[in-house]
Amino acid sequence: MKLLRTLAAAAISAVVSFSAIPGLAQQGVTTDTITLGHSGPSSGPLAELGKEYLSGAILYFDQVNANGGIHGRRIGVAALDDAYDPERAAENVRRLIDEQRVFALFGCFGTGPGQKMIPIASTSKIPFFAPYTGADALREPLNPYVFHVRASYRQEIEKIVEHLAKLSVRAIAVVHHTDPFGQAGLDAATNALAQHGLTPAAVIPISPSGNDATEAASKITAAHPAAVIMITAGNSSVALLRALRQTDERPMLFGLSVIGSRQIISDLGENAHGLAIAQVVPSPFRLDYPIVRNYRRAADKTAQPYSYPALEGYLAAYAFAEALRRAGRDLDRDRLRNALDSLSGWDAGGLRFHFSPRRHDALDYVDLTVISHGRFAN
Repeated sequence: MKLLRTLAAAAISAVVSFSAIPGLAQQGVTTDTITLGHSGPSSGPLAELGKEYLSGAILYFDQVNANGGIHGRRIGVAALDDAYDPERAAENVRRLIDEQRVFALFGCFGTGPGQKMIPIASTSKIPFFAPYTGADALREPLNPYVFHVRASYRQEIEKIVEHLAKLSVRAIAVVHHTDPFGQAGLDAATNALAQHGLTPAAVIPISPSGNDATEAASKITAAHPAAVIMITAGNSSVALLRALRQTDERPMLFGLSVIGSRQIISDLGENAHGLAIAQVVPSPFRLDYPIVRNYRRAADKTAQPYSYPALEGYLAAYAFAEALRRAGRDLDRDRLRNALDSLSGWDAGGLRFHFSPRRHDALDYVDLTVISHGRFAN
């Protein structure tokens, strides 16, 4: 509830047209505020995942604001719900730019929505930072206004396939969303398997809502694969796992970082046992990295549960704040983009960024985790 109150307050404050104040060079920036825009799912099948990611970012921005902000400016986030609908996401971005007049877009959610949002932001020359997607289609060719923090789905899937190849597993099926995210994952999986001389044992579509999960599970049973790569997220992941547990089939199961692991553990309990997940940030349940220790201290103060998406949001906010510091007091979008490009080699609490004018993919980090009796085991 505290998160929802924080987001609501930030969104209300962002409605004010700060750029109307005389003497300001950039909309979304006043003498004491910076307003960012966000479109993501706070309703619909991916709502829990969207809330988790944004909660981590707000956690860090609240820390910054409590310590006086960046160069004396507090950071606010105007967050609009798009229910993971690309057309709503596009309309949200237009509203954020034209009506709420945000300085930059932060942490916008999803592959399909991203395909609609990025052209609008780029045309308006608005920085589009840390979208929650790993689709290569949103990374290539390099867009000077788009900055990705996380590794790509291609890198996640290559990690999974390499692991299975080491185990000499060859019968690998792919279940994928019937949307741009699912197609991006299927393309990546097909290419990764081909590098090992393999083709998918079965290619099985599933809707993002998961309402056809029983049918998808039946197709898995018919194909009898040794392993399944799940290009799913949120409700579809829970529905598919639940449907599979109703069968006698027990393939090895692998999901991507966006699968919605906290929701899976909460909804399925022991039935999530054995699910392996590619993660694009270190474990929030270990203390190996300084960024994790900082995140945990902040989460503990607000009684926020630890999660991978929240840690990723926290990391994204940490990087964005560093760019704001480097951009200086005379802040505008060009200075922000130059500051982001300068983060080549920057140590983000144990994770080294690789931004530069020629590369807008910050991290290559991918690790595999396993859910064991309701907990993560690295």
